[in-house]
Amino acid sequence: MKRGRCHMVRLSHLCTTGHYPGYQSMLRYLKLVIISFCLLLSAGRAAASHLFGGELLYTHQSGDLYKVTLTLYADCGTQNPILVTYLYTAHPLVTLAGGSLTDLDSIYLNPEPGTGDEVSPVCPAMIAQTYCNGGTLPGVRRFIFSDTITIPSTAANWKFQFRGYLGSGGNSAGRSSNITNIYDGNTFVYLEALLNNTQGPNSSPVYHTIPTPFYCINVLQQYNHGATDPDADSLSFALVPGLNGASSSLASVSYVYPYTPTAPMATTPGGFSFNAINGQMTFIPNIQQDALIVSRVSEYHNGILVGTSEREMTFVVQSNCNGVPPTSQVSSISGGVVTEGNIINVCVGSPNVNFVIGLTNPSGDTNEITLSGIPASASAIVHNNYTPQPTINFSWATGALPVGHYTFYVSIKTDHCPLASTQTIAYTINVAAPPQLQVTQLGGTGCVHQAPLAYNILYGFPPRTITVLSGGSTIKTLTDTTIGDTAVVRDSLPAGTYAIVVRSDVLCQDTAYLTIIDSGKIDLAPVTEDKCIYDPSLPVYIAPVKPGAAIAWFDVANNPLGTPPVVNTSVVGTYSWYFIETYSVCTSGPVPYTASVHPKPVGQITGIQPAVCYGDDVYLQATGGTEYVWHPEELIKKDTGLYIEVLQPVVITVDVQDQYGCKDTASIAITNVMQCCRFSYPNAFSPNKNGVNDGFRVVTYGNMRNYSLAIYNRWGQRVFFTADPDKRWDGTFNGEPCDIGTYYYYMDAECLTGQKEQHSGDVTLVK
Repeated sequence: MKRGRCHMVRLSHLCTTGHYPGYQSMLRYLKLVIISFCLLLSAGRAAASHLFGGELLYTHQSGDLYKVTLTLYADCGTQNPILVTYLYTAHPLVTLAGGSLTDLDSIYLNPEPGTGDEVSPVCPAMIAQTYCNGGTLPGVRRFIFSDTITIPSTAANWKFQFRGYLGSGGNSAGRSSNITNIYDGNTFVYLEALLNNTQGPNSSPVYHTIPTPFYCINVLQQYNHGATDPDADSLSFALVPGLNGASSSLASVSYVYPYTPTAPMATTPGGFSFNAINGQMTFIPNIQQDALIVSRVSEYHNGILVGTSEREMTFVVQSNCNGVPPTSQVSSISGGVVTEGNIINVCVGSPNVNFVIGLTNPSGDTNEITLSGIPASASAIVHNNYTPQPTINFSWATGALPVGHYTFYVSIKTDHCPLASTQTIAYTINVAAPPQLQVTQLGGTGCVHQAPLAYNILYGFPPRTITVLSGGSTIKTLTDTTIGDTAVVRDSLPAGTYAIVVRSDVLCQDTAYLTIIDSGKIDLAPVTEDKCIYDPSLPVYIAPVKPGAAIAWFDVANNPLGTPPVVNTSVVGTYSWYFIETYSVCTSGPVPYTASVHPKPVGQITGIQPAVCYGDDVYLQATGGTEYVWHPEELIKKDTGLYIEVLQPVVITVDVQDQYGCKDTASIAITNVMQCCRFSYPNAFSPNKNGVNDGFRVVTYGNMRNYSLAIYNRWGQRVFFTADPDKRWDGTFNGEPCDIGTYYYYMDAECLTGQKEQHSGDVTLVK
């Protein structure tokens, strides 16, 4: 079903400019009404779930005239008929919004000649085998639409918006249902581009790669837009959420856990990295997937944001690859330092930078190298192109270059079949200002510690080496790997005079000088001690912070004491003084000292009787403390808790200690160890489960060494047996109740005392 069909024409065709007052206001109002009406009706439009991604760009033509270009990349794998019959003739709607709704305008873009060409990254021999041609390999078609629009005035926030509306057919640009890292893969594509024309005309960057690359699982992969700016503006890159054009609030699409806009792919642990300087993505995918990734590129002119553009991409990861793409590496570098992300760092004023880019090619495929964005004054020569192992020699006279990032791109395309590997890798020459070092002392030494420091570094590039020298000798060396123009490194040094040198390379360094003198307060925490009543009464001892430190004592009324105080441990109570410790030019100030004298704990053994049966297990329990040590240790068993098996009279003792370390001792004697070897034989039971006399057993008094009880019915069949004197017969056999009547039993037992008992008898089962 198609809804929201709405035809729109340029409103300038409806009226003659200037024929009546308020024409321009009325024109803009009618535009707003018609556009809003179309977008409202299109909220329920049919989504063609086939798009892998796209980009919305603008190019300055002349004066206030701009060309707007929308490129959509369609997934042939959905086999969606709308892809074949509609995208070729679609007229996508792009709106222009400024600082207020009265500045709103819109255009329907027109298909460019040749739109719908196939850009599937497969080898030429397999192009006929893609989904686009009825085959089984992934396939992608590119559709390009454009038109021109006049920007009515200057503003910092002109915004071109594509909300997925594809024209009067009522269909929408739905994301491919094959996308795996978001829910509702058929949400509408939303793209926008920002223009700030207060600084003059501007054009979007040019992208040299398509946003639908194919990759293989468990292989190191790299992707880059290959973005160059026609206005030579500085570019920065960011990963942002995909937005749903069908949502009036432009809500973010819902990402499937654990994916996020900045971690959008399933990779090996730590296997996805993104460089905001040049947009480089490096990753090792570990499952088959179609991952939505949205990138925003921002343009800056003299530090002012003049434009943004977005690319919505889908990285197609296959599991049926049979080749490994090549990897590149920088070697033979001179005049600079290479760091992670293919950043070649050069200090401003360095005369030259030279390096070689080589390939490691495990599959031995032929490689085609294409370079883009090479600075005009630089030299980049490809050797052995169209071979398995080409190399690139890069050389640039950088002595006159201002501070900034200069990025060029190396595209590597193999002839592997069926999926040809295509990777674009960014290399950024980072011309950095020399580091500037400021050292901040964050606190005093207290005469006994090292002073905390902060090395505040501005500019330079990582890794930055920090060398601390005293008297010409190196005291320590630190390394800072912070990415960016600012870094803070924490350190500490004792009193002395130092030179601190921060260095990125030979030409990139700065030196700061620092003298630290002993100062500040000696930091001492209040002292508290716990003592027990009747401990020895001794003078209080405080260990000095350093040999030679002086400690002066005072009472709570600030009266000085000639000697350290003595805690009176003969009386329970709390006693307080304070002391001041001095060393060199530093003092602690008053430090409270508190001693608490605690009473002796009262230990008590519980649950033990003086008379027990021979062989009883007596479990050990006590109160009054937090820690207990039992004696005699050689008799104590621990398999089911602490207990003693009593075989003779014994005295049990426990040492009790409380939370303050105060101690007590308690004892109890077991003097009467009884033989306790007796038996009693009931003659009837009623297993009616009323809780009274429900089972039969021989009642024993004492601890058994051996025991057995067998019960038989009148036919001599054994219906019950146990070796546990505490186990009862419940009147059943094989789970079934036995008949009322007389049953015969035989019991054979031996007590721990050595006394034996054998007994046979009968018992009546009644109901």
